[in-house]
Amino acid sequence: MLLALKLLLVPGLVAAVTLGVRRWGPTVGGWLATLPVVAGPVLVFYAIEQGDAFAAQAAHATLTGLIATAAFAVAYARCSIRWPWYGSVVAGWTAYGAAVFVLYGLQPALIPSLGLLVVAAVLGRRSLPRLAAATEAATRSHGDLAIRLVATATLVLVLTGLAERLGPTLSGMLNAFPVLTTIVAAFTHAQRGRHGAVAFLNGFFRAIVGFALFCVVMALALVPQGLLVALAAALAVQLAAHGVLLWSSSRCTPAAAS
Repeated sequence: MLLALKLLLVPGLVAAVTLGVRRWGPTVGGWLATLPVVAGPVLVFYAIEQGDAFAAQAAHATLTGLIATAAFAVAYARCSIRWPWYGSVVAGWTAYGAAVFVLYGLQPALIPSLGLLVVAAVLGRRSLPRLAAATEAATRSHGDLAIRLVATATLVLVLTGLAERLGPTLSGMLNAFPVLTTIVAAFTHAQRGRHGAVAFLNGFFRAIVGFALFCVVMALALVPQGLLVALAAALAVQLAAHGVLLWSSSRCTPAAAS
């Protein structure tokens, strides 16, 4: 049953995000990419297979790893101005790996990790290149969805298979590996151009704090409350944060237009 969920649940959620990007565009796709469609199920698998205490520590480490994901996003966006998608991916992964190396040595506590992530989100969004409105017509590859699903299923199987050997901290940080962010950014870059990739990453930075709050609630609630209560509370908090963000954006849009 767990194997079937790993092979079907997470790739299915990634497929839903992919279709969302195609339907509503890269900016909304950035918001969708911060939903716990990969890291959330992996934490659930950790709790089932390794115990609630392991998963709670991994949730804390996932929050810390999101800072490295922010480094990936900035590096990708800056390099996308001149480089194709594959060069931007290499640069982004290099930035992510360097950040994980530093963060694993520091291992900041939960609240400092949240504070660092907020700072990284603000600075990261300000570091994105300012580009004119996109003019490239979107193209679509017939095999891109299958590639996304295979890549996601592979990551989930590797992370959960090596969790006991890696330990909760490293497992959690690698759980924040930007697999979905990489996949969507790279395909958006290839199909919509650098404007689309930057728009996606802008939406990602705007909503990443909600993902961080999901990790905080999971880290705090898993051991005392158990998996089901912690997961429900974490999802409720993240969805509330996204609701506030959507509400504030809808209020700002008419003013900006006028």
